[in-house]
Amino acid sequence: MMHALIALATLITGPRVDLPPDEISLRFEAECVDGRWAADCPALRMEIELAFYGDLIILGQANEPIDRESLVVAARSHFPPLAELGLRRLARIESAAERDATLAALEHPSPAVRQAARNLIESAEPQGMQAYARWWRASTRSTWDALVPDTLPMPEQLGLKDMDDLRYRYFASDEHRAVFTSRTAPGELIGRIAPGARTSTGEQVARSAQKQKEAAERSASAASAIEEGLARSGLGALAGLAKRTSKQVEKTGDAKQGPGFEPVEEFAADPAAVVYVQIERPGAAPVQAAAGRDQALGETVLVVRY
Repeated sequence: MMHALIALATLITGPRVDLPPDEISLRFEAECVDGRWAADCPALRMEIELAFYGDLIILGQANEPIDRESLVVAARSHFPPLAELGLRRLARIESAAERDATLAALEHPSPAVRQAARNLIESAEPQGMQAYARWWRASTRSTWDALVPDTLPMPEQLGLKDMDDLRYRYFASDEHRAVFTSRTAPGELIGRIAPGARTSTGEQVARSAQKQKEAAERSASAASAIEEGLARSGLGALAGLAKRTSKQVEKTGDAKQGPGFEPVEEFAADPAAVVYVQIERPGAAPVQAAAGRDQALGETVLVVRY
């Protein structure tokens, strides 16, 4: 168990420091607090959190009580198993400090920690999750794999020219969708990250998507009628040919319409205030981005599909 834990810690945080245990905390306090942050600080912090996790496990196995202040510190940790353990052992929210630590854990890179925080908040105050729930993306990973932090996408991966003032939101992102929040207005933000690119409003995108849906339904209905008629006449080969032809015609129609934006469902309540843009990437397929104001989060939300 401990060997697996050490391997996970190394995977998450990187190389460990080769120091006697008694010196780690002293060096951390000397180099990594009060605004100071040296190159070894992440490794030092990992060592402290790993040792803290081991202590909590031992106390739990011995059925010894753990004070809630320690659990709050654990819930705020970077090391995913420690943060998840702290949240799980809290079991309920009894103070403002515990609530703040739980809300902070909703932003943790580890899916398991985020889910533990959500479970805790929903059991205490369901309304506290409303701002997050609409954007929440559940992880497909489970058990130990869910403790490994999600990867932060690189700017070149997304084709963004400017990422200043953008805050990555892990809870709303997934493998092919990066979500950020910003204090900049939607139109201004799109103009900054994709200067000169042609934009569309949410209403235009919604109308285009509806037209494409209706066209696809008409095409499918017509193709089905042809196939049924040909099948009744015993011309099975021609039925298959008609199906392939209808699909080709549908693809040709889609190509003539230009970039088809997929509406961001979380923006459905106020599409007129949403700005869409296609961002070209050198040597790669373009990505689509949409920005709109979210009143519950109190910020502009930027969704990039890549």
